[in-house]
Amino acid sequence: MKRTRVLVMLVVLLTISLTLFAQGQVDKAAVEVKVLAGVTGGKDDAENKLFEEAMEKGTGLNITWEKVPSGYDQVLMQKLGAGEQYDLIYLNQFQMYTLGKQGALMDLTARIAASKVYAENVDKAELEKIQFNGKYYAGFNKLEVFPLVNVNKAITDKVGIDLSKLSTLDDYYQMLKKVKTYMEQTEGRKPYYPFFTYMPDIWDLQPWFSSVGLRRGVFVDASGKKYAPYVDPKAKVVWEWLAKLYREGLMDPTSFTGKTGDMRSKMWQSQDIVMDVDWAAWTGLYNNNARTAGTYPAKVNVVGLPGTKGPDGRYMLEQGGASLWAIPANAKNPDEAFKIIEYMATKEGALLLSAGIEGHDYNLSNGKIEYTEAGKAHAKDHGAPFPISKLFDLTVLGEMNPGVLESVSIGRRADVEVAPMGYANGELDARKYYDIMSKWMTECVMGKTTAEAAMKGAENELRTNKLID
Repeated sequence: MKRTRVLVMLVVLLTISLTLFAQGQVDKAAVEVKVLAGVTGGKDDAENKLFEEAMEKGTGLNITWEKVPSGYDQVLMQKLGAGEQYDLIYLNQFQMYTLGKQGALMDLTARIAASKVYAENVDKAELEKIQFNGKYYAGFNKLEVFPLVNVNKAITDKVGIDLSKLSTLDDYYQMLKKVKTYMEQTEGRKPYYPFFTYMPDIWDLQPWFSSVGLRRGVFVDASGKKYAPYVDPKAKVVWEWLAKLYREGLMDPTSFTGKTGDMRSKMWQSQDIVMDVDWAAWTGLYNNNARTAGTYPAKVNVVGLPGTKGPDGRYMLEQGGASLWAIPANAKNPDEAFKIIEYMATKEGALLLSAGIEGHDYNLSNGKIEYTEAGKAHAKDHGAPFPISKLFDLTVLGEMNPGVLESVSIGRRADVEVAPMGYANGELDARKYYDIMSKWMTECVMGKTTAEAAMKGAENELRTNKLID
């Protein structure tokens, strides 16, 4: 009888244990991981639901993927300010600095250091670029590319220019002069302005300042002093070069009043300009647009170039600010949130963030991707056209836009340095910097004042606004 009671008690305890275990599994699966997303996800509400389901399948989590259709930065700050709780939020590098300094983000340093996924998939050099005060407050959404020089080879070939020989400011000046003469005298396109540079943000000038070894932005020297290289005396030669291009009709006047969209339209719509500076991804987009219009490669064949070689023999390009994922300090489910960060760094996650959702954006046939009409329209971009995983082979995605892989590969050349813009340890007010530099240096390029006077004026105003010391 006693033995029977013991057996009954064991059965009861086992039943309770199994019930609690099962309940624990249910509770774990029922945990709602709330994600606030910007560019990453489906292209509309319906597809975003499919993206959410694909992310759940890949991670084994119960996820609510809230994608903000427009005005993401403002929505993010409003929601955080109102105390809304999210487990994972999308943000840019500036926002990470700001929120990290405020203590609004979890320190992910230990998690990233212990992550086998990050160790295997993420280049340490990329990780170093997103450190803030020696710590990590976010993981990656994608690999950022860089603006480089884009040249329409279909035109320069007619003129007989060897693009591989271009490495100095004077090389590019001579090329632009020859193209202008050819287009105006041989093809009768008067006036013809071969070069467009977007001055309102001065964001596309870095390939030229590489010639004097200077980088855009604000930096902190060894003594803790903030400084801006573009107002360094060595920068004068570049500003004078740009002023010469404008003075001699080699620079499109709409560089000062137009938008980047105007620049891009001029580049791929046949023969309006021969050169600009744009993201490496746009090398392929220019050609793809031209191919759709039936002008590639006879009239439009854009290739990427590294720009000008610096005093140390290296080309210096500027990487875009990182797009990142962070876990708010008040997140309820940080472990699950970090699992999503890790998944997006894997080859499987990379496929979702680029090609999209299997069965919707593409289907697999004999192991190869075949895109649906929706997939073709979405252009292999669901947040990461260039995934962060170094193990991910872009050729898996099928045919890429003409010229894009060649442009992206420039960043891996031994003679090319790709570094992020200076953020002065997160203290830089980028908008003020752009506005001040653009205001003064536009006066210089348009010939309304000397380079020396404009640089001095910009330096004084940067200092008055406490952007530099």
